[in-house]
Order: sequence, then C-alpha cells, then structure tokens
Amino acid sequence: MKNRVLDLWDKYSKCDKQTIVIVAVLVLSAKLCKADGHFSQVEEDEILKIIPHESYQRTMLIEILEEGANDPKPIQDDARRLKKILGHDNTTFFEFIIAVLYRLAEVDHIISEEEIRDINIVAIEFGVTSEPLTQRILNLLYKDKKKTKLRAYG
Repeated sequence: MKNRVLDLWDKYSKCDKQTIVIVAVLVLSAKLCKADGHFSQVEEDEILKIIPHESYQRTMLIEILEEGANDPKPIQDDARRLKKILGHDNTTFFEFIIAVLYRLAEVDHIISEEEIRDINIVAIEFGVTSEPLTQRILNLLYKDKKKTKLRAYG
C-alpha cells in the first residue's frame, strides 16, 4: 500500500464541528491572502484578530494558516467542503465569511483581481451571490476610497 500524505481536510476530520469550521475559515482566508502572490504579515495579523482564540492557541492557528496557504487544492474545494459540513441553511454565516474575505482582501489597501475572483468563487459555492450583499460589503470597504485601490493585471 502506498504511503500517502493526509490532506488538510483528512487531518482535521476527526475534530469537532466547531474546530473544523474554524480550520476551514483559516484555510479560506490563507488561500485568499495568497491569491495575489503575497501573504503579508498585515493580512495574517488581521486574520488572527478576526478568529477568536486564546494566546496559547496563536501558534497553532499560524500553523493552520501556513498549511492552508501551501495547500495546492483550489479555494473552491474548501468552500464546497465547508458548505457540505454546515448545510445549505447557514446563509448568514456564509455571508459573514464572504465579508471576512472582502475585509482581508482590503486590509493591505490593494484588492487584486485574483482576490476578487476567489471571493466570487467562494460566494458562488456558498450560494450568497446576491447584489445587495456585495454592494453592502463594497460600501463598507470603500468608505474611505483614497486608501484602497483595485489592482488589475494585464
């Protein structure tokens, strides 16, 4: 039998549902922050502010972020698996995750096309692609339009 490396979801599959959800949010966050080619300390710090934890848990959360950032599977797979775990009736929580991802995309004051693409992929997987949600989030992000720029490649 071939010795295979456990993927991220296999590694945490025996944990309680709350832990799996936190791991999933960390993985989605890490993959989003890495989408533009640079996962900055500012982005990491923002994730750690968003995820409630005790000081002794910080190192473990950083390790999960690193695992997520280095996981080769597309962000769509993680969103799909999280939705399967939580079920279809968690629209408010899925909207919260999308808002978190927008916040992380904006925290370095540059939102890349790759970050927008990945947020849209996750929103589609979650089934929360409504225009009013997107507009509310963008309005919050762009209150101070001078600080945040959209970065396009091409």
